[in-house]
Amino acid sequence: MATIIDSSLWIDFTRVRSPQRLKRFVAPYILAPEVVLAEPVVFEVLRYATDDEVRNLQLQFRFLPLLPTPPDLWTGAAKLGQDCRKNGMSVKALDLLIAYVALHHNAEVVTFDVDFQNIARVSKLQVRLLQRPAQ
Repeated sequence: MATIIDSSLWIDFTRVRSPQRLKRFVAPYILAPEVVLAEPVVFEVLRYATDDEVRNLQLQFRFLPLLPTPPDLWTGAAKLGQDCRKNGMSVKALDLLIAYVALHHNAEVVTFDVDFQNIARVSKLQVRLLQRPAQ
């Protein structure tokens, strides 16, 4: 099964100031052979990256398959957001976009972000919610 690594892991893995213990924890997920990219993840990771981080990330991203963005991404993610709202959950827009790409491709999302677990409560999203290791 394809695995989408959420932005939260990529950021912790590539940020210079992230503790080495956290980087070592994240590394096996980032380096797993089933890892694929989704455009919303690439966008979210690169938008705040420093120039050096962008160069490093682009090198890493070059070697990963990119899932095609579903043609109905916006309407599908909006519907997912409505389903969350009807169940009392407010979820970030980019998380809905990432989740919809994962649903469309039957991919699992690996993340530190509980929003994906909430989305899974109203959909068939497959999520592996990780806990950051103690400092």
